[in-house]
Amino acid sequence: MKLSTTVLFFTLLLAGATRLNAQFVSANAAVTPALMMSFTGKAQNSTAELDWTMENQTNCKWFVIERAGENGSYDSINVVMGINNGNLTQYNFTDSRMLKGNNYYRLRQVDMDGIVRYSKVVTLTNLEAAGKMEVYPNPAIAVINYSVSSQNAQQVYVQVYSLSGIVMLSAQQQLSVGNNQQSLAISGLKSGNYILKVVSRTGASQYVQPFVKVM
Repeated sequence: MKLSTTVLFFTLLLAGATRLNAQFVSANAAVTPALMMSFTGKAQNSTAELDWTMENQTNCKWFVIERAGENGSYDSINVVMGINNGNLTQYNFTDSRMLKGNNYYRLRQVDMDGIVRYSKVVTLTNLEAAGKMEVYPNPAIAVINYSVSSQNAQQVYVQVYSLSGIVMLSAQQQLSVGNNQQSLAISGLKSGNYILKVVSRTGASQYVQPFVKVM
């Protein structure tokens, strides 16, 4: 009689553990890991626009936007709440107070269960603090010169637009670290008003200035 009672006790204990394990597996199977499809940004003067896209998001609590300057120390500057709908979800955040020079942004994703994941780092340059582009001579006849300051060595696209937004000239030039002075031949343009645009290959930094072509 005593042996039968002991066997019954362990049988019930094993059955309870099996049910508990099945509930645990079922609960966790419903949580699909979220995927960060993209994280990009662009800077306009001293304002940064950050955009990111998530997929299969069902367990996200929030995103902490972290920013670092030239010293490399990250600070939390804002929080964006998670939208859990299991579909593609797009987020955005605007930083209107960029630091001087290069700004490094990353996302700290915090799930409901406390798990933390970090995104890649997006680097944007505060153009207003770095200095504006100067063009000369203005008006120009055959050549337009521009002067910009660059935080790093980089290749840029140099474009001349008409006021209606049509690209009239396009070239690629190399900038070095520090102050740069470059030239672009414009003798083929008709007399009129134009816009000179210098943009990095990633689109993270850009300079825009109007000028006048004469003769």
